[in-house]
Amino acid sequence: MGQLIDEEDCEVCVPFDQEWIFTYGDLVTLLLCFFILLFSTCKYETMKFKSLAASFKPLPAGTPFMNEGKDSVVEQIAQQLEESELGDDANIGVEEKGVVVSFKASAYFKPDSAELSPKAIKELKRFSNLVFLLPNNIQIEGHTEKKPAKNWDSTWELGGARASRVARFFIENGLDPTKITVKSFGSTRPRFLETSPTQRSLNNRVEVIVLPE
Repeated sequence: MGQLIDEEDCEVCVPFDQEWIFTYGDLVTLLLCFFILLFSTCKYETMKFKSLAASFKPLPAGTPFMNEGKDSVVEQIAQQLEESELGDDANIGVEEKGVVVSFKASAYFKPDSAELSPKAIKELKRFSNLVFLLPNNIQIEGHTEKKPAKNWDSTWELGGARASRVARFFIENGLDPTKITVKSFGSTRPRFLETSPTQRSLNNRVEVIVLPE
């Protein structure tokens, strides 16, 4: 049998009429856990964004960053596109080959055409102001859907003509032609399966790539 402890000798004993303090203590503990959880979640989100920003830093020097203390080229291009009329028709991504800005051909060219629309000229003019600030080389790629192109012998020629037209626009507006490479992949590198007209349309694109130095 255990030894009984006299209530007078127990400093932590609580009178029966004050048992509410146990409930109060539990409530305070739960609130503490709640705020700790809330704080840790906020801290995780902050660290996640910092990790995302830092993920660009391991790339070679000068690619694709501005001077120290300024926003990355990705952020500047994204902000510029959001403010432009054709912002929804361009996507920005970071791939192994560099910063890829993909423009929907449907927003820049007429069907089966390599001539830039007036809106495309206006948008590319804004975009070129960012590209010209970079010391990096630029690669422009033309991509098409698998459907044969009218008035063209192959999708390779259509993709190449569109990429070349964008390159010529950049050169006419002051970009050093020695920094530009033009490639056509035709329909050989689709991003979507083309099971719908929308997916086929998305495969028609011109990609401007900021290459690492």
